[in-house]
Amino acid sequence: MSVIMYSEMVKPVSPLPLPLGYSIRAFRPGDESIWAKIETLAREFPNEEAALQRFHAEFLDCESDLRQRCFFLQNSEGEAIGTIMAWYGEYEGRRIGRIHWVAIIPDYQGKKLANPLLTYALSEINKYHQEAYLTTQKHNDRAILLYEKYGFKAIETPN
Repeated sequence: MSVIMYSEMVKPVSPLPLPLGYSIRAFRPGDESIWAKIETLAREFPNEEAALQRFHAEFLDCESDLRQRCFFLQNSEGEAIGTIMAWYGEYEGRRIGRIHWVAIIPDYQGKKLANPLLTYALSEINKYHQEAYLTTQKHNDRAILLYEKYGFKAIETPN
């Protein structure tokens, strides 16, 4: 079951430094397969084909936005091991920012990468939007606590 979290005012935030050797880069054409692999390894999809289908359905004709709003976390070898989108969406009839499709592959979870990845996306959202929302899993206490740290509050649980 998921929960929607909302921030009335996205606070200006500087991206936190990543641990040594890690970096963040923007989406490049062809990265959809990398995105699908990360999201599948993070158990958001049963397989990469399903992830790719969702990517194409949701982001068809959005390449310009993807280059500015989709990011990959890379390890020291340059392998993409996480992803996040500083996207946008409709909320109560308004187009606002959206933290979207956050994932770090399991081998890299718990390595202090989520905070820097989120602050990077929030700094990007702040360029376009004053308010933002996200959806996360109600059982994911660590994620909820992280989002609350940056001003998001749980407001509703979709049926």
